[in-house]
Amino acid sequence: MTAVIYHTTTHLCRLKSRYRSFNDLTHHLVLAALVIGLSACSGTGLNSDGRGQAVNELFTLADQGDAQAQYALANRYADGDGIQRDNVLAHMWFGLAAERLPGEERYEAIRARQRLDDEMFRHQVAESNRLARNWRLRRGRLE
Repeated sequence: MTAVIYHTTTHLCRLKSRYRSFNDLTHHLVLAALVIGLSACSGTGLNSDGRGQAVNELFTLADQGDAQAQYALANRYADGDGIQRDNVLAHMWFGLAAERLPGEERYEAIRARQRLDDEMFRHQVAESNRLARNWRLRRGRLE
């Protein structure tokens, strides 16, 4: 539990200067609280083998718009590899990656997102789309 709190706090402290508004910071604080709560309830958390740090680095790169990192982070969320499994966030990152990846990699991201569609409820897909739209708005890339 302490590792989760440390990871989340460290990550937010590094990112807080990037937020344009209080709402952006609030959104990430809510996500951090959700991660801490889910980790506490499930008995999981960040693994001590360094995968938590790798996920932190992937998140930072993905949040900066790196399509490869977005695809890798989406796979982590979809598989629950080093992070709590979350189909909504996986769906969001697969979609964002598909917008930026070239050729065959783009189609892999699209197929992975479509596979998640089959496992998700409509409100989860809508939430994923809302999160992606907010991510684009924060970067001034509304498409």
